[in-house]
Amino acid sequence: MTGLGSTGVRVIGALLAGCAICATAAVTTAEPAAAAPAVDVAAPGRHHGGAGAPRPPSTWRPRPVAPAQEPEPDPEAEPPPDDGSGEEWVEPDPGVDDGTDDGTGDGTGDEAGGGAGDGTGDGTGGEAGAGSDGSGAAAPAPDPAAAARQRALEQARQQARAARQARQQAQAAERAARAAATVEQVRRAWETRGRPRQMVIVRSNRFDIVTDGRLSRQAPRRPGVPVTLGTLDRFLPGPWLTIADGKAVLAATVVLTPMTVLDVGGDIRALELVGGPNPADAASIYTGSGRISLHGVSVTSLDPVSQQAVAPGAAGRPFIVVSANGRLDAVDSTISDLGTGPLGMSDGRAGVVFNAGSGGSLVRTALMRNTIGVQLSRSVDVRLEDVTVGRSVTDGLVLRGDRGTQMSGIRAVGNGGNGVVVAGESSDRPVTGISTAENGAYGMAVIGQTGARITGISTASDAAGGLRLNRATDTVVSDFTASEQPTGIFTHVNTNGVRLERVHTTGGRRGLVAEKSTRAMDVVASVFDSARVAGLSVGGQDIDLVDVQVSDARTGVRIERGASDVRVSGLVVNGGQDGIVATPGTRNVVVSNLVANHVEADAVRTFSPQAQILGGRITGGSTGIDIGAATTISGTEIAGADEGIHSRSTEVVHASGSRWTRSPSASTPRRAARSSCATPGCTPWRPCAARWATRASTT
Repeated sequence: MTGLGSTGVRVIGALLAGCAICATAAVTTAEPAAAAPAVDVAAPGRHHGGAGAPRPPSTWRPRPVAPAQEPEPDPEAEPPPDDGSGEEWVEPDPGVDDGTDDGTGDGTGDEAGGGAGDGTGDGTGGEAGAGSDGSGAAAPAPDPAAAARQRALEQARQQARAARQARQQAQAAERAARAAATVEQVRRAWETRGRPRQMVIVRSNRFDIVTDGRLSRQAPRRPGVPVTLGTLDRFLPGPWLTIADGKAVLAATVVLTPMTVLDVGGDIRALELVGGPNPADAASIYTGSGRISLHGVSVTSLDPVSQQAVAPGAAGRPFIVVSANGRLDAVDSTISDLGTGPLGMSDGRAGVVFNAGSGGSLVRTALMRNTIGVQLSRSVDVRLEDVTVGRSVTDGLVLRGDRGTQMSGIRAVGNGGNGVVVAGESSDRPVTGISTAENGAYGMAVIGQTGARITGISTASDAAGGLRLNRATDTVVSDFTASEQPTGIFTHVNTNGVRLERVHTTGGRRGLVAEKSTRAMDVVASVFDSARVAGLSVGGQDIDLVDVQVSDARTGVRIERGASDVRVSGLVVNGGQDGIVATPGTRNVVVSNLVANHVEADAVRTFSPQAQILGGRITGGSTGIDIGAATTISGTEIAGADEGIHSRSTEVVHASGSRWTRSPSASTPRRAARSSCATPGCTPWRPCAARWATRASTT
């Protein structure tokens, strides 16, 4: 093996050791050799055809001059010989990691993908940049546009990453805000509903279950589907709702939200709402902006201790509230033993309350033993049809500023206060189709109303009277009846501009009482029968009685002290003790076209100064006209009375165009008019010429 030199010896030794492929050849020379072309042993895909075989022209590149600090290549270095396998040796691609690199590269590579690394790397390539490929060949020139594109791409990636993170943060913040808002909504709903211990809020897509003001659980529900008690039973904690044998016991306040419906009926025939001594005990129902539908079911309260209905005085008595944009529709149902009384600064709650902007209907429904039976407070278009409101603690039906209410077949019976109260803001809806009986106060009380229209009302045997008008202005009452009432109609406290048409009262003490603050009232075409004290008792000012009929009353019309400008026209008095009585202290009383038939005592008795009795006919009775103050009588016919005109006045009485026909049954003939004055020359049977302007004619 002469002529191989030291280099050849080392190569042969490596081959003998079984090394078929060498990545690099360690070359050492004892002395300089002639310059020879450098062989690129690291070029990918190189084909070795044997010792000293040149690189194919298409891939051959000269090695660049190595830096001064690098060792000179061995000119005698040769590629590995053929190992006899018949396969061509192909140098590995420096850009592919085959998993066998031990990180001991020769450090001659560059950052351009030569793969040699710095002696400690993995030799699989570095970052893009200038340098050599490890073969000494010239590196491609840098591409500024590519570098700019690379930087722009990296910047876009960073921006996209930042935007994604921002979106995620915003979504997380939004979720947190929604959660906080939900908690706040729940807390507010809990606060405004009396802080119930247990509450469920029915939303369009879920149930919020609230315990002592804390949102303890949320459960999903199908949107658009009415919620039944059976549905609630699947989601509420066990003690909150129990259902057995068609009866449900609910121990949680229910609050509806927009687009939700609570349907109670069908298999459920009775619903008991649990209550107790404290407001937090009440399992009340609030429609919110949702809707409650009751059909064929009874709803009442339950005291879990006594297993009876909650006592009326308990602060934790449940109730039903219909809120703005909400509805309650009840048909063939009974709602009983609900509502709270006044407590502290609170006026209490009715058993059923329709609040401002709410609506609905009660059809063939009874409201019994509630605190207030049902209250419509600025509601809109509620329909009340065949409704019975009975045995309420206070008032039965309360109408406060409601609009568009349709009423028919309403009965208010046996309530502790008034059967019906019309108060609050004035409304143009008529109050009609109502009957009352045996209520603790008035059958109906109209308070502070302007322009009210009350028609088709029937009252009987209420404790205080049939109808009370308090501070009523421009109010019309028509087709009103009162039977056995202490007072059929009572007007007081500056009631002004009232018109009563076709009023009919029977029995009782007084048919109509117009208290002294009443002004400008017309009573037209009305009938008052069998009043034990007076058919009409008038104490106000500017009062007109037109075509009124009074029968069998102790006094047909009493004009009370303080009354003034009272005009009675076309009055018909049948029977009774006295017809018209004008007491002292009245002024400007005018009676025209009076018809008095068989009044037992006096058809007219007046102590009103300057009273006028114009026309009319008096038949039968003891005395036609009894005068105690200056009076003008004109054109009045008295027939069959024991005495025509009797005067006890100390002032001048003018009588003209009147006549008296003596009663055939009278045993002692009397003059048409007699004076009981005490002036000299006057006797009971001799008219006082100084006081009579005209003597009544006799036949």
